[in-house]
Amino acid sequence: MTLHPQIAALAAQLEDLAALLRSRGDRRWSGRVELCAHLVADSNFTGVDHFLRLFEGDDSLDEVRLNDAAANARLDELRKVTRILAERLAREEGAAD
Repeated sequence: MTLHPQIAALAAQLEDLAALLRSRGDRRWSGRVELCAHLVADSNFTGVDHFLRLFEGDDSLDEVRLNDAAANARLDELRKVTRILAERLAREEGAAD
């Protein structure tokens, strides 16, 4: 089955984000993001919800910092793009209900 383009784009961005975190030794956050990627790739909206919840609270994905400026810049970029895609899908899902 072919994924809707927005869902496929989100799944790909989540995989990129998880890969960056994993490459920098962050198993905790990479595992959480990877789980969301798998759920989204299976067309399970729970993955979008779980991903957006990673930004809530004091210990959130927004607080993650990596050990060099270039990696942090890439992390910021991936976080921003991925969050925008997820929020757009969440709005569309809410409007469909």
